[in-house]
Amino acid sequence: MKKVIQEIICRSMREILRRFEANSEKYPYIDTKFDIVSNRDFGMVDEPFRRRECIYSWIQGRGLESIAKHIGFFRKNGDGDLADRLQEMLRTVAMQMEKLRRQNCGRLPFAMTPQGISFFAQESSHANYSDLFYSKGLFAASQILDDPDLEREAEKLFSFVLEEIRQGLFHTDQQCFDPKNKVAYIPGKFPQGPKMIALGGLADWISAKPEETRWADTAEQFIRFIFEHHINRGQYRSCQLWDFIESVDAEKKPWYDKDQLFCDPGHALEFTGLAGKCLSVLKQQGRKSDLIKEAGNILPQVFIHIFDRGFNNFAGGICKGFDLASGTVLNSDMPWWSLPETVRAGAKIAELYPGNHTPQVLIRTGQAFQAFVQGFLQPNGFGCQTRDKDGRIINVIPAVSDADPGYHTNLSLLDVLEIL
Repeated sequence: MKKVIQEIICRSMREILRRFEANSEKYPYIDTKFDIVSNRDFGMVDEPFRRRECIYSWIQGRGLESIAKHIGFFRKNGDGDLADRLQEMLRTVAMQMEKLRRQNCGRLPFAMTPQGISFFAQESSHANYSDLFYSKGLFAASQILDDPDLEREAEKLFSFVLEEIRQGLFHTDQQCFDPKNKVAYIPGKFPQGPKMIALGGLADWISAKPEETRWADTAEQFIRFIFEHHINRGQYRSCQLWDFIESVDAEKKPWYDKDQLFCDPGHALEFTGLAGKCLSVLKQQGRKSDLIKEAGNILPQVFIHIFDRGFNNFAGGICKGFDLASGTVLNSDMPWWSLPETVRAGAKIAELYPGNHTPQVLIRTGQAFQAFVQGFLQPNGFGCQTRDKDGRIINVIPAVSDADPGYHTNLSLLDVLEIL
C-alpha cells in the first residue's frame, strides 16, 4: 500500500505542476481542467463552466492546502527540487487569489472569471464553502511561505466562517451540476458539512498554535454537536443504531425530505476521518482526554456501520445517497473522493483506538483502498470522478468539473503515510 500511495502522490502532483509551469504567465492558477480518463484539455467544445474562464474558488483553496502540504512531504523525502518548484507555484497562486479576493471585498465567489467577476449569481453574503476551503488553504500556504500577513488574513476569514457556523448562518454556495445531487441552500436545514470540513482546518490551527485554546474548544464543540444530533446513539427510533443523519432542523431534530431521511455515506465516513485527525493532534498535545475517550465508543461503530450501509460490494465504491428510513439506496452513483477519505478514516481510527473493532475497521479500509486503485485510479494519478452502480465510468460531476488538485485523494493518503 505504501508504495502505491507514494506513486499516486508523485504522479498526480507532477502533472499538476507540469500544467501550471507550461502556462503560468498567462494563467497563474491551479489548472486541472482536463478529462481525467482521456487526458483531453477542456476547451471551446465544452460547457463554459469547464473552461479556464471559470475559476473555482473551491479548487484554488483546496489546491493551496494540497500544494503546501505536499511541499512538506517532498522536502521530508529528499526531493528538494520538486518542493522548490511547488513552492514557487504556491506563492504565485496565493498572490493571484489574494488579488482577486481584494477585488471582491475580502471574499471569493464560488466561481469567477480571471478578472474576478462572479461566474454565477451570488445568492447570499453569509459565510460559505468557498470561504471555508480558501481560508484553510491560505493558512496552510502562509505556514510554508512563512508569511505573517497571509496568516492573519487566513485566520480572520476562518474565524468569520466558524462564527457563522456557530450561529447557524452558514450558507452553501455550491452550484448544482448533477440533478441527482441536490445542493441548494434550504432555510431551516442544517447539514453537518460545514462543521465537518472545518475540523480539517481546526486540526491545522491546533497543531500550529497549541497555546491558543479556542481552536481545540471549537473542535470539541463541533464534534460533540455531531455526536449528539447527527449520529443515532439510541435517541432516534426512526433509523438504526449508529446511522449518520446528514442534516437537522432548527430544533436539532433529523431533517426529513418528505418521508426520506438522507445520509451521504461518503460525508459520514469523511467526518470520522477528520474528527480522528483532530483527535490525534489533541492526543499528541495531551488535551481533551474525555472527548478522545468518548469518541472511541462512537467513531469505530459509525465507521463500520456506515461503510456497510454505503459500500457497493459488486462494483467497488460508496453510493452518494442512502435513505436511513427505508434502508435503501437513493443515489447509487459512486464518486471517487469518498474512498480515499474512507482510507484515511479507517487508518486514523485504527491508530487511535486499537482494540476489538480494529480487524473490522482495517478490513473495510483495505476494501476502500482496493476499490479506489482498481476501479477509479487512472494512469495519470487521478481518480475518475464518478462510476455507476455497475462500475462504469460516467460523466457525472460530484461537485465541480475540475480534477481534484490533490485534496481529497492525496491529502487523505498523506495522512495514511504518516501512520504506515
